[in-house]
Amino acid sequence: MTRALRTTLGLVLVVLACALGLTPAAAAGVAPSAGVAAGCDEYDLSNTEEVQERADAVTDVFEGEVIGSVARRTVDGGEGRTEAPPQGTEKQVTGWRHAVEVKAVFQGTMASGEQVQVVTLLKTDPLGLDRLRSGETYLFFAETQTGMDHLVAEKCKGTRALPDGLSSRDTAALRAALDDSAAPAMDVTFAEPDDGAGSAPSYGRTAAPGAAIVLVGVLGLLLLARVGRGRA
Repeated sequence: MTRALRTTLGLVLVVLACALGLTPAAAAGVAPSAGVAAGCDEYDLSNTEEVQERADAVTDVFEGEVIGSVARRTVDGGEGRTEAPPQGTEKQVTGWRHAVEVKAVFQGTMASGEQVQVVTLLKTDPLGLDRLRSGETYLFFAETQTGMDHLVAEKCKGTRALPDGLSSRDTAALRAALDDSAAPAMDVTFAEPDDGAGSAPSYGRTAAPGAAIVLVGVLGLLLLARVGRGRA
């Protein structure tokens, strides 16, 4: 089974698991949640295939510490504004925008020490991680697109809280699973040359032309001898 097919099947199973595990959510609040919900985001970091499947569904995988967060609101249909709306206008929180300091990069173009913006949806959304706790470290499986100034982290994609940070064992497992610098070894098969040009000629092949010449010479002598006897 190819990696792309495994990824597609894995994502289908993950989405089904999320749908079956959903419970009616409470009304949206502004208090930070305890972290990433359990269930579809529980997985073994030492499971290379599972880590690769989750990484294939996003653009960036990194360890980062949440520095702070602000609410994302819709104001008169404008999505994603974080400033206070004019008085009298209807406002609604749609998610959270987090400032995150990158600690280690496993996939993507960002650098360690860089500060990035990560957006999450409310917990009432099927893919919502809600508000992440400031000061806590997370392993992010996030996605961005050309022209976006932030990344989006969604439930069931792999983002998880790291109360004690990443262990050296988990760090090594992630790097081994997501390191694309080492190209897979190619199987090389050497075939025997068809015409024998690449191998040393055998004794029989070398001696054959000379033997033929000798034979012709002997036959010629015998023929001359018979002709001579006939004339005599």
